[in-house]
Amino acid sequence: MAEARKAFQGDKGLNMTEIGWLLDHHLTKEQERRQMVEDLHLQPGDVVLDIGCGPGLWAPLLAEKVKPHGRVLGLDFSPELIDYAVEALENEDLKDIIEYKVADFFAVPSEDDTFDLTFFGNCFAYVTDPLKALTEQKRVTKEGGRVAAKDFDGALFIFHPIEPQLSLRVLAANARGLKENPPNPHFDNFMGRKMHGLFLQAGLKDVSTTSYAIQKLAPLTPEAKRYIAGNADWYVKIASPYLSKEDLQQWRAHFDPTSDQYILDREEFYFCMLEVLTIGTI
Repeated sequence: MAEARKAFQGDKGLNMTEIGWLLDHHLTKEQERRQMVEDLHLQPGDVVLDIGCGPGLWAPLLAEKVKPHGRVLGLDFSPELIDYAVEALENEDLKDIIEYKVADFFAVPSEDDTFDLTFFGNCFAYVTDPLKALTEQKRVTKEGGRVAAKDFDGALFIFHPIEPQLSLRVLAANARGLKENPPNPHFDNFMGRKMHGLFLQAGLKDVSTTSYAIQKLAPLTPEAKRYIAGNADWYVKIASPYLSKEDLQQWRAHFDPTSDQYILDREEFYFCMLEVLTIGTI
């Protein structure tokens, strides 16, 4: 358990383990996440492992596809997140299908060949040894079953109507900051592009990768505003040592509700980011 806590933690700038942020993230992208689950092609009766399940946001989406006789087991090393997931499940029609446990994802408490699908959502970016985690997922997946992972690639973030030149300076400075001052705990902002190769390296078969452009348009929900502004703030914090004072002021003004340059309420506002789903067969 100690190994998992060290190897899988969110970057402090975004408070990735904070339930409030995770909920805003999920609600902002719920429509797209439902499509991703649809693209997993689950069948009624399938047994699914939701590893790194957090507060139980993906598990109900997965359970809808495997009911009435399937099962979803959600694992996370955080007792606080598992407690939240269990409490939220009390009001779910799917509570007889979903089970949550505190567990180390480097040592899944399940026998070999247990699951039809193992799902790892938004986790590889925080894992110091992705191949080790993937090997454990393979162990508990049935022969002919599938391993799936969904992550993001932070090289594509569009905030319109910010000038593209400013956005590109911030993105480039953020990438430089992450390289020259690696986050502790570990965080890979460019994991999405690496998963296809990682699955091949792990010996998975029939590896497929699908990219999703997650776009948000005005008017934004309160959850989407918090999520988008939080991302913008994290990017500029990492980038700040490599940006001019003018760049920093302009960027922050675009996300300050008291500024006349605030963009999140503009009719022409457009946000886009890239998420990646990779699936391989045992």
